[in-house]
Amino acid sequence: MDSSFPASVCARASLRRASRAVCHLYDLVLAPTKLKVTQFVILRTIGEAGEIAHCDLARYFAASEETFSRRLASARASGWVSMKIGSRGRRLYALTEHGARMLELATPYWERMRRELGEPEWSVLYGFAERLTQAALRAEQTRSANGRPRTAA
Repeated sequence: MDSSFPASVCARASLRRASRAVCHLYDLVLAPTKLKVTQFVILRTIGEAGEIAHCDLARYFAASEETFSRRLASARASGWVSMKIGSRGRRLYALTEHGARMLELATPYWERMRRELGEPEWSVLYGFAERLTQAALRAEQTRSANGRPRTAA
C-alpha cells in the first residue's frame, strides 16, 4: 500500500476502494465482450433465475429499485432482456436469445478471474462479501422495524 495513504482509514473507505478496483478489473477482463461488470452480473442473475421480478433483483443486490430501473432499461434497449407484467403488476425480466448469447460469450472471461484468484481465495472473498451484505440488510430491517423510515440504497 502507498505509504502516503493513512492506515487509519475506516473499513468502509477501504471496501469502497477495493470495490472500485475490482469493478475496474472486471471491466478490463470483460472488455472484449463490450459488457460492463454491472451488466454481466445482471444478465447472469436473470439467466440463472430464468425469470425474476424487478423487486427481487434489486433486493438480491441490496440496491434500490430505482437503480435497477435504469440498469434494466439499458439492458432492454440493448435487446438483452425482455419484460412482462406478472401477477400483482410485478415486472418480470427474462433473458432474450441475444442476452443469452452475450452471457455465453462473456462467461469464460468472468470465470478466468475466478481461476486466477484461486478457489480458496474466491470462496473466502465471496463468503466475506455475503456476510457483510447480510449484516447491512439486517441493520436496515432493524432500523425499519424501529419505526424509522427506510432509505433507498
